[in-house]
Amino acid sequence: MNASNHNLKTESELIERILAGEWRTYAILVDKYERKVFNYVNYLMGNREDAEELTQDTFTKAYQSLATFRGEAAFSTWLLRIAHFKCLTRLRKKNYHHVDIKEVHDLEEVNHTDPMVELQLSDKAKILNNALGKLKPDEKSVITLFYYQDFSIKEIEDITRLKESNVKIHLHRGRKKLFDILSQMGIKEFTL
Repeated sequence: MNASNHNLKTESELIERILAGEWRTYAILVDKYERKVFNYVNYLMGNREDAEELTQDTFTKAYQSLATFRGEAAFSTWLLRIAHFKCLTRLRKKNYHHVDIKEVHDLEEVNHTDPMVELQLSDKAKILNNALGKLKPDEKSVITLFYYQDFSIKEIEDITRLKESNVKIHLHRGRKKLFDILSQMGIKEFTL
């Protein structure tokens, strides 16, 4: 049995145990996916407090809906789908387009001894996050899933419930708008 089949079997067994009344077992799934869900929500919301709240809401909703999980997609995809719709609902309610300046995920792992290099990377992160904050929620979501979470088009389709062609359209439009925004800010070269 390969590792991915083993993981699916293990998750399936965990879910069965949880549904059978071993509710504390849910902590294993939370521990496994909390960082991934938080990172995704944080990129979409751009606000740590909202991200923490929506991450908790996602896991609460997932627990309450666990009996409806059919296993047609990976558990992580199902979780991110819940997070995705919670974020879109919040963004639409608030008409929330502003993003607080945060560091890009990769920069959290950077440990430079040269303060000038750190400052340059930090500035790029601020600029990119500011530009991302100006995209529509669906575009930002697809860009985040594709470039920062490394999901395939098919996985994004499963998470967002958009058709493959719509995912590609959101990616194309989002990238174009992102580059237009960056160009207006005087930045001519920027790679995702």
